Amino acid sequence: MTTTTTSPTAERPRRARKKSPWRRLLRGAAWTLCVPVIVLGIAFFAPRLPVGPVQDALGMTALFVPWLTGFLTICAIAAAVTAAAAWRSGRRALFGTGALACLLGVLMVAVPWAAAARTAEVSWPEYFASPATARPTATETYAGIEGQDLKADVYLPDTPAPGKPALLYVHGGSWNSGTRADSAPWLRWMADQGVAVFSVDYRLAPPPRWQDAVGDVKCALGWVRGKAAEYGIAPSNVSIAGDSAGGQLALIAAYTVDDQRFRPSCDVPEAPVKSAMGWYAPTDLPALLDRTGLPGVAAGALGDYLGGGVDTRRAAYEASSPVSHVRPGLPPTLLVQGDRDHMIPATQAADLAGKLRGAGVPATAVTIPWAEHNFTGQWGSWGSQIMRPHVRAFLQQHVLNG
Repeated sequence: MTTTTTSPTAERPRRARKKSPWRRLLRGAAWTLCVPVIVLGIAFFAPRLPVGPVQDALGMTALFVPWLTGFLTICAIAAAVTAAAAWRSGRRALFGTGALACLLGVLMVAVPWAAAARTAEVSWPEYFASPATARPTATETYAGIEGQDLKADVYLPDTPAPGKPALLYVHGGSWNSGTRADSAPWLRWMADQGVAVFSVDYRLAPPPRWQDAVGDVKCALGWVRGKAAEYGIAPSNVSIAGDSAGGQLALIAAYTVDDQRFRPSCDVPEAPVKSAMGWYAPTDLPALLDRTGLPGVAAGALGDYLGGGVDTRRAAYEASSPVSHVRPGLPPTLLVQGDRDHMIPATQAADLAGKLRGAGVPATAVTIPWAEHNFTGQWGSWGSQIMRPHVRAFLQQHVLNG
């Protein structure tokens, strides 16, 4: 009788083969986790590149990073575990990938926080807190134009400030999207400061709306003044604000009273506003195209809004740039800008503020460290936490006391 003996060395490959599907699955999961974090890190920290499509891809990717702080924290921990396991098993490529993903994940979370903490008092619990539900007090139609009802959401304060102030808010969205409800937590917060806030629709591009949209905003301003008795506001104490494209519209409406290129789209008188705010607003449109981190996206949005490129529509680009309308007597202005904004160059706010001050106009530019475009979309973001005291102080100085 013959006895067959299987050596231990022959058994090990069979056992390895039984385990290999799980190992492959774990390795695949590790790569799937680490590679996106590395891509996000490269996009977030990379300088502006001269290759348009590549820069657009990097810029659009970077826009997501501030919204992923919790996810990136978890990924950094998981990447560290992956790197440690890969080192023990001798998988050098996976170790390097895991270590790099861990490093970039930590930096994407820690660098903006550290910069914010050096600038102002900020809170991690507030970062992850959700704002209270913000519903308007009322919604009204302020105009009907081209068969479209343009509406206003009204946010009234429980206790109006002594000067009975009002503020018209213009939403962003590249002039071709967005809604009047986009910044609802901010609108309710400003109302809680004692200001009656009116957030309005306007006609969106395409077709080109560079005059129509401003006309709609001016129409809304006149409508708000006409509602002064109903809503308990002072018609002489109406201010204006907006974010991104809405900030550009707000500033143009504030700076072009009685300019025949920008007439109200309904039959209302024009009057100066008490103050103006632009949050990450484009202020010099030709210069924006030269320095934006999203060249293709910016060119497309501006082309739709203005009816073509800057080479063929330069007069419209310049007329739609708030920096072109600087002169003495303009309303006090607060400009807020993130210094890592891939859409709007960080210099746009500072340049406009400098020219306004040169003309004797009270103007402040607040630069938020490591803040991306639309950082106010996160109620608790570091940028939002830094910005709120500046907005409160501006309202207190120029709006709340009449």
